[in-house]
Amino acid sequence: MQNTKNKKSRSLNIVVLIVRWWKVLLIVGVVSALLSAGVSMLITPRFKSSVILMPTASNALSQMVMLSNNNERLDATQFGDDVKIDQMLQILNSREMKQHLIEKFNLAVHYDIDSNSKYWKTRLYKAVTGACQFSRTDFLGVQISVIDEDPQFAADMANEIADYYDVLKRKIIKQRTEEGFTIIQKEMEKMEETVAMLVDSMSSIMSHGVYDYESQSERLMQQYAKDVASGNGAAVNRIKNELRILEEWGPAYISVRDRILYMKEGQMYLQQKLQAMRADADYALPQKFIVESAIASDKKEYPKRLTIIIMTTICALALALLLIICQENIKQVYAAVKKDVNSLKK
Repeated sequence: MQNTKNKKSRSLNIVVLIVRWWKVLLIVGVVSALLSAGVSMLITPRFKSSVILMPTASNALSQMVMLSNNNERLDATQFGDDVKIDQMLQILNSREMKQHLIEKFNLAVHYDIDSNSKYWKTRLYKAVTGACQFSRTDFLGVQISVIDEDPQFAADMANEIADYYDVLKRKIIKQRTEEGFTIIQKEMEKMEETVAMLVDSMSSIMSHGVYDYESQSERLMQQYAKDVASGNGAAVNRIKNELRILEEWGPAYISVRDRILYMKEGQMYLQQKLQAMRADADYALPQKFIVESAIASDKKEYPKRLTIIIMTTICALALALLLIICQENIKQVYAAVKKDVNSLKK
């Protein structure tokens, strides 16, 4: 109850002070408003241009013409998910993107940064980072925003970022594709050497009369049974010799044949991968959908003069009121001390 009374008393005291010093507060408010308005007029206006992109679900041509694991072809018009958005933001924020903008628009001169000064590169990259902002939208998109004193310059930079994103993304993909292409080519060469050796081994086995182990065995066994039943001893001995050859070379024939079939399947698989990588490296697909291109803005983004005036005036009035309260408290303390001194004298 006592705390409530104290709070009400303090509130009333502040109101009383405002009423008592209203002229001073009015002068402070008017002066701060005029000063802040004048200062805001001196600030160079900046304009903002934006591009809105949406990532594609697939960046590889091979994934659109070949069957995926779930036997569904990827659609070239399908939009990307959160993972693709994160990848897009990472590429947009890359140092190579900033370096391209610096060289393309000669930003060291544009931002008036002396290349002979100390830490000029650090200040230049900070200026580019401050001017270019990348953020995700609420609808699975990415917004590229560029702020500059020249509205057309800001629009050109924003559109250039969107265009160069394709180049940079393809450069990253091509680098990895070329590495994979080289690896698969080496593996195919090794497999071709192995197949050649196996074919030579198969030729050696076939030179002993083993051409198709299963069918030959079946045919010889049928003929052997007929010759035994008819009592044809010469034919029986001939077939026994042929069966002994099959028995000797048959397992080797089966092993070599199965290995050749296995290697051929591997070659076909690698050939498909090689064709897919070649397609991805040779054909350039768009890496994004442009929902909205940047145009030169006719309305400044900064400074917001009304906001500056209001905030400056509020801060000045708060500071003035604080000083008045301090002054009144000092007067009260001084009066109390003076009263106590007089009472002691009496």
